[in-house]
Amino acid sequence: MKFVDFIKSNAFLLLGTLSTASLLSISFSLRSLLPVAEWAELQKDCIERTIAFEGLPDRVWSCNGGGD
Repeated sequence: MKFVDFIKSNAFLLLGTLSTASLLSISFSLRSLLPVAEWAELQKDCIERTIAFEGLPDRVWSCNGGGD
């Protein structure tokens, strides 16, 4: 029963450590998504500026290189 008593007496410390580790993990994951966010912003701007095509699929196709 010593292990159970240890868990009960240090529950807040253990939960705080788990919470901090989770927040750090999330922050590193989000940091790796920054290039994708920048690319998405460039795509959005290109699609808004494209006037040569009427439909959204054609504008996306044009901003992504236009095929062959």
